[in-house]
Amino acid sequence: MLMQEMKSFFYPSSIAVFGVSNDQRNLAKNIILNCHRMAFKGEIYPVGRHPGTVHGRNILTHADDLPLDVELAVILVPSQFVAETIEACGKKGIRHAIISTGGFREYHAENNVAEEDLIRMAAQYGVQFIGPNCIGVICTNSGLCTPFNPIQARSLKKGTTSIVCQSGGVTTQAAYYFSEEKIGFSKIVSAGNKLNLNEINYIKYFMEDDDTEQIHLYLESIENGSELIALAKKSRKPIVVFKSNVSATASQIAYSHTAALANGVSIVDGALKQAGIIRANNIHEMTVCANVFRLPPLRGNRLVVISLSGGFAVMIGDACEKYGFMCPPLPDWLLRKIESFRRGGVIKMSNPMDFGDVHDAKALIYAIEQCLTLEDIDGMVLSLMYDPDIGEAFGGVDNMMEMLLNFLNELGEKVKKPVAVSFFSERKYIDEIKEIGMFPIFNNPVESVQALSSLRSYWSRKALSQS
Repeated sequence: MLMQEMKSFFYPSSIAVFGVSNDQRNLAKNIILNCHRMAFKGEIYPVGRHPGTVHGRNILTHADDLPLDVELAVILVPSQFVAETIEACGKKGIRHAIISTGGFREYHAENNVAEEDLIRMAAQYGVQFIGPNCIGVICTNSGLCTPFNPIQARSLKKGTTSIVCQSGGVTTQAAYYFSEEKIGFSKIVSAGNKLNLNEINYIKYFMEDDDTEQIHLYLESIENGSELIALAKKSRKPIVVFKSNVSATASQIAYSHTAALANGVSIVDGALKQAGIIRANNIHEMTVCANVFRLPPLRGNRLVVISLSGGFAVMIGDACEKYGFMCPPLPDWLLRKIESFRRGGVIKMSNPMDFGDVHDAKALIYAIEQCLTLEDIDGMVLSLMYDPDIGEAFGGVDNMMEMLLNFLNELGEKVKKPVAVSFFSERKYIDEIKEIGMFPIFNNPVESVQALSSLRSYWSRKALSQS
C-alpha cells in the first residue's frame, strides 16, 4: 500500500463505528468513548441497528446516512454481518476498515463462510482492513483510539516507538507498560488474524513514518519471513521482535486466539539474527530495548563502570562478564586524579569504580568525561544514588539531576558512545527522574548492562547484514 493509504488508518479525518447501541453492555460505544478521551479531532459517526444516542452523538441506522467523505470504518458487528457491512462501506466510498469482530478462522478453520464472504467483498470494493479479531489502532499523535475495551487515556504517554501486536490484550498492556516506563509510543496496531494487512505492511509504513524512530513487534506468527528479513536489512530504524508461539503447548491456544501458526524457536532466532533484528522475550525487554536504542551506537566490548555503591559495582562487574563485556584497566594518571577527590581516602579506584568515597558533583562529571573519552573505551555503565537531599550532599547543587542528564546527553552525542544510567533510590524518585525525559534511565544496574548487550548486538548485526 502507498504511504498515504496507510496513513488513513492512523490519521483519519473521520470514522464510522458500526455496531453501536445505547445498551449498557454494548462494546462498540467504548470505541467512541476512547476517541473522546484521547482528544481525537476528527468526526465520529455511530452506526447501529436502532436509533438512539451515545456520548452525545445520534446513532445512524444505515450506512446510506453517512456523509461521502468518511475515511475509516471500525466494525464490531457479529461475524455473519461483517461482509455486508464491508459492502455497505464500499458502496459509500469507505476504503479503509478496522474489523474488531472475532469468530473467523481462529474459531472455525474449515469452510468459514463469514471469512470467505469478508475476503470476497473487501476485494470487490478495494477495502483494505486491519484484523479481523483485533482492537485496531491507538495513535498518540492523532488521538485515534479504537479498542472496544475502555482505555485510560490519561495514562498513555506520547513517544517515538511504534508497535505491532498480534494480540489485543498484549496491545493494551504494551500501551500501558511503555507509558509507565516513561518511554511512550507513537502508534500501536492490534493486527489480529492478519487476513488482509500484516506486519510487512506496518513495517513498511513505520520505516517511512516521521513520528516513528523504532519499530517493535509482538508476533505469534510470521507470515513472510524472507520479506521481513529483506525489510529489516534496509531499515534505518531498529526493529525489535517479541516472538511467542514457539512451542507445541503455546500453538494450541495461539491458533484459537489469532489463527497463528507456530514458528520454531531455532528458525526464528536464526532468521532474526540474519536481518539485524533484536529478539525480546517479554514486553519489559521491549521497553529496555526502546530505552537503549535512544543512545549512540555501541561499537565494541570495552566498558567503564562507575557506581556510587561498592556492592552495585560488584554486581555490574558480574553482569559485564556474563554479557561478554570487558572492563579494561584505566590509566594510572586518571586513577590518581580521581582518588584525589576522595574524602576518607579508603577506597582504591579501579574499573569497575567504587565512587562511594567521593561526594563532589564536579569530581563525578570529571571522571565520567575523562573515562568516556579514552580511546580504548566503547561505553559506560553508571549506577548512581538519588535522594531529594542529594544535591546538598554533593555541595548544594540545584537541579543536579537535570544538569547531569543534560551533560550525559551532550557528552554521548559528542563522543558517539553510550552511557547506560540507573539509580538506586525509592521507586517514586526514579520515576520522577524518568519523567524528565531527556535521557533514558534503566531500572537497575544489571538491566543497564543487558541493555548495552542488545545495543551492541544490534549494531554488530546491522554491520554484518549490510556488508
